[in-house]
Amino acid sequence: MKKALLLLAGLAVLPAAQACSTDWDITLETFGEGVTIELRSGVPGKSKVVATRKSHGGQVAFHKLCGGKYFLAIGNEEQVSVTPVRTFENNAAYSSSIVVQMGQGNVKTRSRSSL
Repeated sequence: MKKALLLLAGLAVLPAAQACSTDWDITLETFGEGVTIELRSGVPGKSKVVATRKSHGGQVAFHKLCGGKYFLAIGNEEQVSVTPVRTFENNAAYSSSIVVQMGQGNVKTRSRSSL
């Protein structure tokens, strides 16, 4: 059976099963268990929440993502740690190791409402 390819305004749109098959597995070292991790699409200041997870044992995973720009907001309060934006391709698997430390690294602190 052939899969249909939809052409929309000159753009090829893959069927959802093909387009949204990216995985992101994260090893997270932070302050305590049960820390909220928001996966956000877009860039800080113009983003939306895609999924929310709680850290347990330092492993967090997001599956069936579409290609695009993503970042994480990490924390349970209004002030959260924000990772740099990453651009993901379709049909890929990514892994990251993130260490949240006070005053170090490339994780910035921002208010959740500013994201």
